[in-house]
Amino acid sequence: MIKVLITGPILPPAGGISIHILRLKNLLKNDFEFDFIDESTQIKNEYFNIRSLKVLSYLKKAITTDIFYIHSGNNFFKNTHIILAKILRKKIIITIHGYRNRKNWFLRNLDKYIYELSDKIILVNNEIIERIPLKESSKCIIKNAFLPPLMENEILNSPVIIEWIKSVKLNEKILLTANASRLDLHNNEDLYGLDMCIEVIRRLVNKGYNISLIYIVTSLDRGVERFNQYFDTIKTYNLQDDILLINENVSFVRVIEQSDIVLRPTNIDGDAITIREAIYLNKPILASDAVLRPEGTSTFKNRDFDDFELQLEYQIKNSIEKKTLKNEEQNHNINDFKEFYVNLINSISS
Repeated sequence: MIKVLITGPILPPAGGISIHILRLKNLLKNDFEFDFIDESTQIKNEYFNIRSLKVLSYLKKAITTDIFYIHSGNNFFKNTHIILAKILRKKIIITIHGYRNRKNWFLRNLDKYIYELSDKIILVNNEIIERIPLKESSKCIIKNAFLPPLMENEILNSPVIIEWIKSVKLNEKILLTANASRLDLHNNEDLYGLDMCIEVIRRLVNKGYNISLIYIVTSLDRGVERFNQYFDTIKTYNLQDDILLINENVSFVRVIEQSDIVLRPTNIDGDAITIREAIYLNKPILASDAVLRPEGTSTFKNRDFDDFELQLEYQIKNSIEKKTLKNEEQNHNINDFKEFYVNLINSISS
């Protein structure tokens, strides 16, 4: 059986890449033998973590695998894996889940050179291929990173969130949900738009809308101070009964399942799993136009508070008028997803 070494952040904490890796492993566990190199800042005993700096353990995994399947968010890790795999004459697949546009010409071309040492390069959206000069590469595949959740494995194990949702339903409020893997900044602005959510909810509550927001932050790594500041802002606005800001590592797809409207006000993005899951569950999704969004997404102007308010107000009115759409998960054939990845791995191993 082909042995595949997956590199990238492993759950917990939950994020787009770590969720993709988990679902990929579950999807292909009967077809390939998997090993893992965890790159998360949260150390787990069951996985080797590259941040432990145990070079011999790292080399042993590299030598004994057939294929490097690289999902690293950290570009240094990504390039290190590619170069080592090439030296060891291993096959290489990389998925580029995001690529910020602030790099200069030299660094972008250095990345291009290293990335193209791979056998296959998956880019999760068209914006990425515009930022890295890979257009002539026959190795590139444009494919979003969404994999359907196995809902029977998704558990909402948060008493606080469960009780909040019950209260929202009891009081016939419109439930809005949003999330952030971390409270990072981009261009000195809140990357995930929590500040926008708080301000726009304040405006709409003052207009008399019966709404409630659950905003989940998965990790407080480097973000404790900002989290506390936002918590204080919610208190200052007297929105404690309207906004639940919580730091928990939960199944967000289960929260989406209970939602009336899902929000994604990021000021930069890759191919957001939150959006794909909302569409998958037939939930209205309102996102910034920071990148080209999937079909079925409603958008507002990036970092424009007034337009966010206007578009969200429209979505709320629409949600009040319409019944909740029926979940149509059966329209997504899991075998189609499996076939793509099985064929991909087999194609470079032969």
